[in-house]
Amino acid sequence: MKWWDRVKERPSFIRLLNWEYWPSKAFYYPVIPQILWLMLRARHLCFFTAANPEIYTGGMGLESKYDTLLKIPERYRPKALLFQSGDPLDSLPKRLEQAGLSFPLIAKPDLGFRGLLVKKMNDLASLADYLQRFPVDFILQEFIALPEEVGVLYYRMPGAERGKVTSITTKEFLSITGDGSSTGEALIRKNPRALLQLERIRTSAPEILTRVPLSGEKVNLGIVGNHAKGTRFINSNHLADESICRTFDRISREVGEFYYGRFDIKCESIESLRSGEGMMILEINGACSEPTHIYDPGRGTYWSALLDIARHWRIIGRIARANHRRGVPYLPHKTTAREFLNLFAYQRKIRELGGS
Repeated sequence: MKWWDRVKERPSFIRLLNWEYWPSKAFYYPVIPQILWLMLRARHLCFFTAANPEIYTGGMGLESKYDTLLKIPERYRPKALLFQSGDPLDSLPKRLEQAGLSFPLIAKPDLGFRGLLVKKMNDLASLADYLQRFPVDFILQEFIALPEEVGVLYYRMPGAERGKVTSITTKEFLSITGDGSSTGEALIRKNPRALLQLERIRTSAPEILTRVPLSGEKVNLGIVGNHAKGTRFINSNHLADESICRTFDRISREVGEFYYGRFDIKCESIESLRSGEGMMILEINGACSEPTHIYDPGRGTYWSALLDIARHWRIIGRIARANHRRGVPYLPHKTTAREFLNLFAYQRKIRELGGS
């Protein structure tokens, strides 16, 4: 292999030339002046905590995902249970049965982000091993086999009858297609998006690397609709019509005092978003929600991504100040700082355990 071919296969080189893979600080450090201005306008560093009064910290990723899951209307909510660190593993079979859960299912941390530790579990033994390896609180959730996964970012001003959908992201899961002669690893090395996931696949599904898929055979390389796990995010904002906005007006009111956030959804088709039928809400994210359509390099640039992030922070600021004027308190600085320190300690713990 020529030296240039070796360079092109380096993950660091691929990330350098493709801005969609740049670290989050590349997207958020440039908008710090905007956020500081919003803090000044609100006269409080933690203004964002008032964006969604019924979600702890407004949904800055410091809250229990399970508590937020329970706010989803039952008809849209997957079956799930919270298995806390320290719960006896021998209670798993009975608890799964009581919750109506069967394999396969999805295990994901109660405090999680960017697909951290999210994994599909096919049997009790592998689930028990996973829970033992990572002693943190996990949500065990029904695996939803609907064909489409979509992220819908919605906001509504307090007191307003109607809100807006500002971002729709459709997702294309990572896969390779066999040619009848190449191994899975060889096919992965020809696909830059897949190549970035090679080490993860080597650990989680090494059998894929040595198998030779049939010509035309599609091999899925992931089931988590997360950009960090190789899923392609597609800007589908053109789909945001009146009927979709009305669907999320109805759902947001059923959730409670929910004014800003992203619904991560599995559905039969985009038509499900219009009718409200044939879809399930996997989770709701609050003030920390990104307009994930920005990571589609075919329909945007790094600079347009920064502008979109700044625009959505302005929306959060408007909502939070409006809520505060009607009596919603901002979370105290000391409390918020403590929660972030706890989050950083949690992240270190996961890394030390080998999580990714």
